[in-house]
Amino acid sequence: MSRVKVVDTTLRDGHQCLWATRMTTAMMRPVLERMDCAGFDVIELMGAVHFDTCVRFLGENPWDRLKLFRDTFKNTERQAIVRSKCALRFDLEPDDINLLWYELLVRNGIESLIAFDGLHDLGNLEGGLKYAKSLGARTQGWLIFSESPVHTDQLYVTKAREFLDRCEVDSLMIEDTSGILTAERLRSLVPALQAEIGPNVPLGLHTHNLAGLGQSLYIEAARLGIDNIYTCISPIADGNAPPSVQTTARNLRHYGFDIAVDDTVLGEIGTHFEDVAIRSGFPLGRPQDFDAASLDHQIPGGVMSNLVSQLDAAGLIEKLPAVLEECGRIRAETGWPIMVTPFSQFVGVQATLNVLTGSRYTQVPDEMKKYALGYYGDLLAPVDPDVLDRIVDNGSKLIPLVPPTPEPALPALRERHPQASDEELLLWHSFPEEIVANMFSAIPDETDYSGGALQHLLEEVVKRPDLSRVFVSNGTTTLDIRGR
Repeated sequence: MSRVKVVDTTLRDGHQCLWATRMTTAMMRPVLERMDCAGFDVIELMGAVHFDTCVRFLGENPWDRLKLFRDTFKNTERQAIVRSKCALRFDLEPDDINLLWYELLVRNGIESLIAFDGLHDLGNLEGGLKYAKSLGARTQGWLIFSESPVHTDQLYVTKAREFLDRCEVDSLMIEDTSGILTAERLRSLVPALQAEIGPNVPLGLHTHNLAGLGQSLYIEAARLGIDNIYTCISPIADGNAPPSVQTTARNLRHYGFDIAVDDTVLGEIGTHFEDVAIRSGFPLGRPQDFDAASLDHQIPGGVMSNLVSQLDAAGLIEKLPAVLEECGRIRAETGWPIMVTPFSQFVGVQATLNVLTGSRYTQVPDEMKKYALGYYGDLLAPVDPDVLDRIVDNGSKLIPLVPPTPEPALPALRERHPQASDEELLLWHSFPEEIVANMFSAIPDETDYSGGALQHLLEEVVKRPDLSRVFVSNGTTTLDIRGR
């Protein structure tokens, strides 16, 4: 019976896709030790977006969260994700900042680093990945799947070889951020990659369930000899997020594959996160029906979650179908960027502006102009000349037409913050100083989430002396409390 390894990404990708990355450390803390005993081979923990959300929105020091993970996960390999040469920003950073980012992740307990570049420009990853290996970390390269005229099997074979030879990674993974990879395409892509990389380089698969293809894809992947798959613990799974580990394990065992996760422990953890969701007003992940439109717009889960949230808050949710359709058009016109951070955000914002203004490319964000000019790396296909002219003409005139080389930043940073630790320096560099100062002075979420929803209800009832009766029923159990 073949063993398929399981990487859990609930704490990284699950709430990023379903809860707009708003899970606080307090929400995680009660089940971290149980997650360490759940039978996962690897637990993926954080990336740049989690640092951003902690600092800007949660009032948490992200390094404290990472240190908690280091001190708690003793049985399971700890993994983080790094993006291009951006460290904690969208723009490319100087080498000294990027190397410090890699070093601090390893120093704070990360054992495995998985890296991606949305353009597959591996010159943006080579130095960092080699440096991480020199520090003792395992390294892995993302082959980001996209459906377009340029993203052929041969392109992925070429990039796989480049990851191995140029970046010296230990393993590779097919990353399907938009959930559009079909079993049919997998049957051509995986054998082509296996023939190139050989049997000694592990090959993983990470999909999302946006189009409803996740479970059938993982069954086919196991049959093709994929070494590891990425899942989340339900209810922070499915929908925009990766597939449910509970369902995946059940399906793969049905077909004779060995999955080492502990179903009982997973049930306990799932119950906790369901209580957190109900208590905090977060959505529960649900299995998704097949959505053909996903094959066109290819918006990934985390971006979809934020896009829906922002349109809804603005009272413009009815514009979502038009925005998604516009995303597909923009991709075709701008060289088929893969819909992964940061390019999915660039396309999503440009599509929203085009739809809401009723005029295409009359308002151009700085990031879109920089993308078109090659600031983030070499494009796999050219931008449509007419569209490029509109982007350049209507974008900021302050952006040079030729990308400048980033200057070293650490010397001036250390001079400006002489008492700061390296971890603090990276935060001061990456975010506006007012936001960092507010984060350091903020009181993070200290709620005790260890009790269930019923305990929380009773705690709230005690605070309400005006209530004379509380009646709760779930159809099988009834709670009826009457005052005197």
